[in-house]
Amino acid sequence: MNSQVTNQIRSTSTICSGCGGEGCTVVAAGQDYIYHGTEDTFRYVRCDGCGHFYLNPRPDISQLSLMYPANYGTFSNRFQGRANLLGRIKTIVNRKRLKGVVAHLPSGGRVLDVGCGNGELLIALRQARPDLELFGLDWHFPVETRNSLESQGIGVIEAPLEAAELPAQPFDFIIMLQLIEHLWEPEESLRRLVRALAKDGRLLIETPNTDGWDRRLFAGGAWGGYYFPRHLNLYSFERLAELLHKVGLAVESQRNLPAPLIWIYSLQGAVQARFGWKSSLTKIFGVKNIPLIAAFAFLDIAAIAMRFTTSNQQAISRKV
Repeated sequence: MNSQVTNQIRSTSTICSGCGGEGCTVVAAGQDYIYHGTEDTFRYVRCDGCGHFYLNPRPDISQLSLMYPANYGTFSNRFQGRANLLGRIKTIVNRKRLKGVVAHLPSGGRVLDVGCGNGELLIALRQARPDLELFGLDWHFPVETRNSLESQGIGVIEAPLEAAELPAQPFDFIIMLQLIEHLWEPEESLRRLVRALAKDGRLLIETPNTDGWDRRLFAGGAWGGYYFPRHLNLYSFERLAELLHKVGLAVESQRNLPAPLIWIYSLQGAVQARFGWKSSLTKIFGVKNIPLIAAFAFLDIAAIAMRFTTSNQQAISRKV
């Protein structure tokens, strides 16, 4: 594999993480339409062997601080706090999605949120189930976030998942919300988490779905699920289920979820690809446009009712 140096982010060509194949076909190209951390253009490819979607070339793991700037959404207070309407909506939605699994956790059960960001979900879980032992893992915690979590008895593990030292005592429930797509080595990372699960423990994953009906509308590279250059691997229902089986998990359920933020990011990308990132239209399609986000949420809810595949998916699997 050959290394190449871009203007700001060092990238390396790679092989398919699904089957190890080298043959691939470019399906999309685009830039960092959300944070503008680099002017580099990135390519998404489909493996010629197994159909897996992945970024190629991809940033080196040493480039984390350039990929995730200080104002990155889950590191900042952008979606946090009772005064933030979008933050409250996000927390309510996530709690509702987790309610069925969390309700069946044993008293004193251990929960790990991988890629917990600002810890909003863990704080909500602490309020809902004070008996649980809660842990959050992310590659970086601002001091304010760390102090907030630790003050509520939530353990903090600061390291990339690929290198993190996980506690020896197993977990009953591991959460990965919009995280697996950010991993350099998804299969090995999942194997690490499976080893950290108790017998019959469950893993919940939410991640973009490459079979989403709206991806075809933004296929050239603006589709928000590509999220250049941070999403390194993307899955369909089928490919995600194959990966979970491969690492020793039994898939209990898979379902479509609304993807309003992917719609927003898609529109931002489409506008910037045509008019540039300084276009005033980008503000119209921003994450602060709550009515537009609500409209896309209802659109996807209707699509799910009509059995369309959306650009967001959830899988719950169990260690056997």
